[in-house]
Amino acid sequence: MNKIKQYALLALILFSTNTIISQILQKNDTIISVQLDEVVVSTPFKESLRNNVLKVNKLNLKNLNYIKRQNFSSSLEEIPGISIISTGPGISKPVIRGLSSNRVTIFNQFIRLENQQWGSEHGMGISGFGVGSIEVIKGPMSVLYGSDAIGGVIYINPDSYYNGDGTEIELATIYNSNFNGFTSNLGIKGNSNKLSYLVQASIVDNDNFNTPDEEIENTYFNQSDLKLGLGYTSDNFISDLRFNVSSSEIGIPQGEEDHDDDDDHGDEGKSYQDITNTTISWKNRILFDNNSEVEFTLGFSSNKRKEFGEQEEEGNDDDHDDEDDDHEDEAHINMDLETTSFDFKYMFPKSKKLELIVGTNMMWQTNTNIGEEELIPDADKKDFGIYAVSHIHTSKWDILLGLRSDNRNINNLKFDKDYNSFNTSLGFKRDFSDNKIFRINFSNGYRGPNLSELFSDGVHHGTNQYEVGDSRLIEEKNFQTDISFSAFGSDSSFGIDIFYNSIQDYIYLNPTGNSINDFSVYNYSQSDASLIGGELYFSKSTSLNWFSYKTSLEYVSGEKSEGGYLPFISPFTFKHSFNLDFDNNNYKVNFLAKGKQNNIGQFETSTDSYLVINLSGSHDFKLINNKLGLVWSINNLLDKTYYDHLSRFKNIGIHEMGRNISIGLNYNF
Repeated sequence: MNKIKQYALLALILFSTNTIISQILQKNDTIISVQLDEVVVSTPFKESLRNNVLKVNKLNLKNLNYIKRQNFSSSLEEIPGISIISTGPGISKPVIRGLSSNRVTIFNQFIRLENQQWGSEHGMGISGFGVGSIEVIKGPMSVLYGSDAIGGVIYINPDSYYNGDGTEIELATIYNSNFNGFTSNLGIKGNSNKLSYLVQASIVDNDNFNTPDEEIENTYFNQSDLKLGLGYTSDNFISDLRFNVSSSEIGIPQGEEDHDDDDDHGDEGKSYQDITNTTISWKNRILFDNNSEVEFTLGFSSNKRKEFGEQEEEGNDDDHDDEDDDHEDEAHINMDLETTSFDFKYMFPKSKKLELIVGTNMMWQTNTNIGEEELIPDADKKDFGIYAVSHIHTSKWDILLGLRSDNRNINNLKFDKDYNSFNTSLGFKRDFSDNKIFRINFSNGYRGPNLSELFSDGVHHGTNQYEVGDSRLIEEKNFQTDISFSAFGSDSSFGIDIFYNSIQDYIYLNPTGNSINDFSVYNYSQSDASLIGGELYFSKSTSLNWFSYKTSLEYVSGEKSEGGYLPFISPFTFKHSFNLDFDNNNYKVNFLAKGKQNNIGQFETSTDSYLVINLSGSHDFKLINNKLGLVWSINNLLDKTYYDHLSRFKNIGIHEMGRNISIGLNYNF
């Protein structure tokens, strides 16, 4: 019956779009949005959004209210089909059509983000300052990116260098009322002849956040972030060297006992994460006279994760007092993850009918434990993949064909195993006149089990669960069909995306019903699963030049073949915004409505529907012949008390953040 309801809903959406499309085409069938000409780099041939066979969503941060940069993940929710798993304001990770963590590959500064992302309470750790744009591919992309990209890819483009000779400086500060928090940013860009440089430094200092009911103790978030860039450009050689170090300290409430009036987030015994991410990447592009080119990227990243928290041990407390005193400042979990990568691709000379790329990806990774606890063991991981992708142009269709072979090896003192996979992708795109685009893509992907799923045997303090891995787990494999149709007019646009994703041997945590030291025990298990859903979106500029609006509907459902629902599935979502844009003043009203979610995973709780209203604005002034921007926002305008289904705090009775008034200044000179 649930399947029938899902198909009926999708059919209703398809039927209702006919009138909308007709209205768009009657307006104008020749003018296409300028955004379609933007080039994307997450797909192989660096083509525009319009010419890509793959459907790509691109979000330019410069087009958003400046305040959104301080909460990078919230910007991603602007894209239909993207939701966020949160553990308070300081920890969030993206979900693409119901899949997240190791099922979504994130690229930052040209290389894969590797930061123990198997944990739902392990955030991205990326500052929005120094980010230029975000590209999202929804669906399996193992052909291009190897293991883990079975849900999709989020490609974060670093900020571009200064365009022109000279230097540009940006100063910014933002205050947030809800958690008495300050964010400050300094950016410097320069260019001289063929050399360019960039410096970006930001500091975040946030206290505990407040729900409409109370202050939530031990939910502070502090972060310092430094980004450096050095670029070189000549006629046939382009080089870009990037460096980023980010340090965060994030308080984690353990339950109702943390809901008190103590305001000092430095109290001993509190649970918190201390994380330092360091990334170095060097991307190079060589252009040859025959219109072929080579691109290669070297990368290194280090993720140092420390988790501190109270422990409850059985036995005589007096016997352990001295030992506890000796270790009170030590992290219970202290892991160092180091990753080295090399990506190479060669683009053959283009012809009118064919484009071809061959490439390889290699990665070497080492996980080392330093702390007194060992949730996952010391282990090494090696990835190697080779691929070929072609773009075939015919008189009516564009065809994308990709082939890839991968090997992943995981080993430690007691385990040595290879995971192999062969993946394909086939896509078709057709332009019906100048303003209608139809796409259909078939792709499969794979994901080798991660260290946590294979080897966990202990308490994971981030989830308050005793987790037990299984070294017999095999690869997840999936196949997705994705259908997309878009239409554009002179003042409006419309799109609908529908997908079906079938996953073999989906890995999940299964409750055993047992407990160890009062912690519930969960085993990693496997079952086939499927997800179905889609997105519908519409935008329009009215006859009033200063007034426009956009709206979207999102739906996804995920089930295991043996019965039961997948966790962290966002309910039916409706987004609508009004935009009032005057010469130097902009105002925006956002409505976010989510339906009731009763289709829950085994260790989830259901959530009621809710509606949240947000306001924001920006105003530009001249100060000493330079631009001074005043920005503000009011999130949760009506101080609504609600739970978001993807919040990990809802299971311990913590509501979402109450009203938050933000105000900021940014000055460019």
